[in-house]
Amino acid sequence: MEHIQSGLAALKPGFAENPTLASRTPAEAGVLRVEGVKLSPTLLAPGSEKELMLIGGGVRGVRLPHGVELKVTVLAIYAEVEIVDHLPLYHGHSAEQLLIDDQFLEAFLEVPVNIVARVTFLLPLSGPEYASKSGDNTESDLKAVNKWGEAEETALKQYREYFRTNCPPGSIYFTLSKSGLEISQALDSSVPKEPKCVVKGRAFGASLVGTMLSIKGMSKVRAMFGEKMSSLLQQEAPTKCA
Repeated sequence: MEHIQSGLAALKPGFAENPTLASRTPAEAGVLRVEGVKLSPTLLAPGSEKELMLIGGGVRGVRLPHGVELKVTVLAIYAEVEIVDHLPLYHGHSAEQLLIDDQFLEAFLEVPVNIVARVTFLLPLSGPEYASKSGDNTESDLKAVNKWGEAEETALKQYREYFRTNCPPGSIYFTLSKSGLEISQALDSSVPKEPKCVVKGRAFGASLVGTMLSIKGMSKVRAMFGEKMSSLLQQEAPTKCA
């Protein structure tokens, strides 16, 4: 576990395998399999009846000494299709253009629709271990852009307190909503009906999900995210009625 803990310190940005190479079966058209974990093309966010679509997915992990790659989690990012209506400045942009634009991910995360990050664990980490590293990354990112204040400090404490007694394995669902960051867990492939905890303050939650998408480093997860968002944004912008 010492090697895992030292490697987790570098969990951002991590690496990922190409989810397009994941296996499929005829009975599961549209379902990706990454390290044995199914990534369905759509899901209902916990506590919501609105369907979200898969816009990014793959393995996240760390690189250890001597080139050893340690696979830690499988990440899946879902969002409401209406998210593209809130990003008019990016209509027609290619995946490469979106991924080199530092402001695009920030604009994406600030859109007032539900966004879900599902994190499925491949390694046996404790709740405090996971919350420590992910919380540290989030704090660093917010401080780097001068967005760290009393509200964010409170959100971090609430986040770490939840994981003090709630531990993996299984999957954690992080939902960015109007209420803030909603957290729920499942031990199997089912989607929880309701969130178990709501961390108030969307800024903290948006930054947390942003670290998962590796805004400061390229990964296959982020590459799929760019390709999917570009595809959606290539579609003709909706015409507003007068």
